[in-house]
Amino acid sequence: MRRLVAIAMTCAAMGIGISSGAYAATFKWASQGDILTFDPHAQNEAFNNTANSYVYEALLNLNKGKVQPCLAESWTSVPEGFVFKLRKGVKFHEGEPLTAEDVAFSINRALHPISQFKTFTAGILGAEALPNGDVLIRTINHSPVLLNQLAYLRILNKAWAEKHGAAAPQNFVAKEEAYAAKHANGTGPFKLQSREVDIKTVFVENPDWWNKANKVGNVTEGVYTPIKSAATRMAALLSGEVDFVPDPATQDIQRLKNNPKVKLQSGPELRVLMISLDQMRDESPYVFVDGKKTDKNPFKDIRVRQALYQAIDIKTLQRAVMRGFSIPNGTIVSSETNGWSAKAADRLPYDPQAAKKLLAEAGYPNGFEFT
Repeated sequence: MRRLVAIAMTCAAMGIGISSGAYAATFKWASQGDILTFDPHAQNEAFNNTANSYVYEALLNLNKGKVQPCLAESWTSVPEGFVFKLRKGVKFHEGEPLTAEDVAFSINRALHPISQFKTFTAGILGAEALPNGDVLIRTINHSPVLLNQLAYLRILNKAWAEKHGAAAPQNFVAKEEAYAAKHANGTGPFKLQSREVDIKTVFVENPDWWNKANKVGNVTEGVYTPIKSAATRMAALLSGEVDFVPDPATQDIQRLKNNPKVKLQSGPELRVLMISLDQMRDESPYVFVDGKKTDKNPFKDIRVRQALYQAIDIKTLQRAVMRGFSIPNGTIVSSETNGWSAKAADRLPYDPQAAKKLLAEAGYPNGFEFT
């Protein structure tokens, strides 16, 4: 079997690279950090969300940015918000049938003050089960992105959560120990079989998955192992100990390209790395002019911000630091995001002289220091 490595984590890492066939397969992969929690509303982090998506599902799915039915087979816009008709015959991993009460409970749970999914509950007032088995999600307005948001709000069984003291999300920030952090009861294609924090997590196929007829690939077991050291991860990949690594060190890429046992896949991420400036306050505690704190915040001046922008040699960073595995971007969203525009993402040119001139015009001919 050819070993796999990819530069960017994808939403379907568990299925990548395993050729479809009649035989069952165990898929083993490793990354630098561990899965954080299996409470689906406790920690909004990309890698963690991906792991949760193997066991938990949402009302809707996103496929290349397009909304598709999942646990909801259809939906209707109403004056109060949206009404969702649930799919029949869906069962949780422990055998309980999916109900409107489970869905309403889960949406309201995601609205809890300690939930880390407020980004995806924006505009939602609450949810309730209707007498006919449908679910009403009340909204502030009919936001065009609300259906997209629902693809990230995963559904768990109400009775199971209440039985195990998980009616509210785990307080991940406060490092709360919670049953739902290490156990799961979703409706997804895989069950959480075992969880050993910082050691190993094992997923097994859900034989009763409602969508099994459309399952892609032949993976019946997934084994995830966190391996902090990049060198050790690469050794595990090349030895066959693991099949897939989503985060190789950039300095290893050329060596991996030259290895016929390795299939290298890369592509743009949803993540954008950027410098966020302290530009809102009139006085910033992080700025020093001539070694002293200043009562004036330079970053409130657009000329200063543009000077910093044009002082960054983005192409050299792309070539020398990232070995070509980065995409210069002038916006805060990735090219993989709906609405991204190449014109808006076009960056101003690297120009140190222009940067110095702008700083001088703004009153900082000698520059300044900032954290």
